[in-house]
Amino acid sequence: MQTLFVALILFLPLQSLAAPDDVLLQTRISRGSMEWLIEKTLLILNNAEIDDGLTGITTIDDEILTLDEITSDPAVEKVRSLVSSVFRVDAAKAVLRIRIPKLSYKVHSLRASAKHLDVVDPVMNIDASARIQGVDIGLPEGVQVDLMVPDSKTGALNRFLSATLAPSQVKVPASLEPAEFEVSLQALRDDNLNFKLTGYKLDTLPPYVERHVNEIQTSELATGGPITAEQIAVQPVYVRVNQLSRTIDFSVFKPLIQKKMKGILTTIILEVGKSLKTSIGPSILKSIFKESLPSTLAISSDPFYTSFKVKSFSQPKRDQFQLGVGGGLCTLEMYRRFGINCVQETPVPEPVRLIGPDIRRLAVEEMSSVLASGRADVVTSVSEEFLNRIIKTAIDSKLWDELLAADHLKLGPKGAFVILDQKGSAPVLYLDLIYSGKGGFEGIFINPKRPIRFPLRIDTRLSFPLENGIPKLVITTEKVLSDADEIIRGIPQYGLPSKLVCGLRKKVAKMILRMSKTLEGKNTVELPLPIFKGIGLEKTWMESSEFGRMNIYFKI
Repeated sequence: MQTLFVALILFLPLQSLAAPDDVLLQTRISRGSMEWLIEKTLLILNNAEIDDGLTGITTIDDEILTLDEITSDPAVEKVRSLVSSVFRVDAAKAVLRIRIPKLSYKVHSLRASAKHLDVVDPVMNIDASARIQGVDIGLPEGVQVDLMVPDSKTGALNRFLSATLAPSQVKVPASLEPAEFEVSLQALRDDNLNFKLTGYKLDTLPPYVERHVNEIQTSELATGGPITAEQIAVQPVYVRVNQLSRTIDFSVFKPLIQKKMKGILTTIILEVGKSLKTSIGPSILKSIFKESLPSTLAISSDPFYTSFKVKSFSQPKRDQFQLGVGGGLCTLEMYRRFGINCVQETPVPEPVRLIGPDIRRLAVEEMSSVLASGRADVVTSVSEEFLNRIIKTAIDSKLWDELLAADHLKLGPKGAFVILDQKGSAPVLYLDLIYSGKGGFEGIFINPKRPIRFPLRIDTRLSFPLENGIPKLVITTEKVLSDADEIIRGIPQYGLPSKLVCGLRKKVAKMILRMSKTLEGKNTVELPLPIFKGIGLEKTWMESSEFGRMNIYFKI
């Protein structure tokens, strides 16, 4: 029942330092986009092995039925006559009470589409139409049927006879049409993002069960075989009349029960169907939309621990919805030391450049424009700052050591970072490099004691290739963009100096350009994303924004 925007709220963890727009998720509010988002959200929840509240244990209310509602067989009159004559009770007004002491359920498929969304940050109200398909209902303590006879004086019903059906299960096959109902909830964006179920309409569920009762399968829980009268235990009744004791073993009536077993089970299933509305349905909904749901999504895989937290939601346009998500990163080494608190223990680096609120507003307007044009239905936008934190975490994880050491290089104080200031192009990677020389002739003017420092600018490419069905975020170097003049003068606007050997700068710069060719075509970041398996990341298209963001577009 969770849409993607709800699901992100449900599963994103705590990180107090990250900016609220590290990742922006913006979507059109339409039936198609909502249903697509719901489907992908439930898939993400499944990938993350997060309990989605679709299983549980509950109880249902007792159901009171007349004997005629169970069966209209003439033999029932014989039972009434026998009970009345032997036990001196008024069996004509007897009723049956169906009791199910405990009931478990598992829902195979849950889909929903948002009908109405109202956002006034920090409160969000959602109305949705939901569909359940495929339900297993277990009766682990069986079904108890009591013959209730009214007291001749008070009229109160007294239990006269009890029969217990063996533990059993009722299956509503997934091949049946979905059972539809409506639900509404309210989300409050605070530290934990609290959800409150505000209403549900389940009137359609009992008619659904009645319509499909002949297709619903009933079997014994232990064996999976069909239910028979032999699995019904009936306590014998002892009567003492005029100093004589008499026992009636109601197993003699099992042939009658067997004859009418289908009708009896049909009646019981219909009563269970009513409980879908009165007990099971609300229980499922409340277990899905708990009063308080932690916003937790964490990806722990070599080489990073990644965590996120929803920090804002808004409606940039009447028919668009946006989540602002803060991201946290740490190395696996830090994760092993501090667990999920590693994010708080990892300093957030200063941004390479300041991107003001006006530019950020233009970035959102750009996303809104693409959605309004119909080119995409969902946009996920990653900030320049967050990409740079991913790169720094890769460096801190020593993933670049071998790549750089092969050419006797290491990173200077400014490290590596990307700048997104050109629309349509891939991120440009900036490197602050220190070169200690390869020895030989170079040792005359370059050696470990007299290293040179220079900047390098490289075009890159972002992609989400699949590896054994698992998507990965890969940042690949493409082509060196720097020329000899840039290597000589440095890139002062980003704090990248050039410290080459005096008098040999042009020669050294040309040597650097030749050497730098070995850096092309290298994967600088490879981040497995198992939690996003199956959502189609590899089918998206990406384009950098001139407003400091990388936009990833989904077309449904």
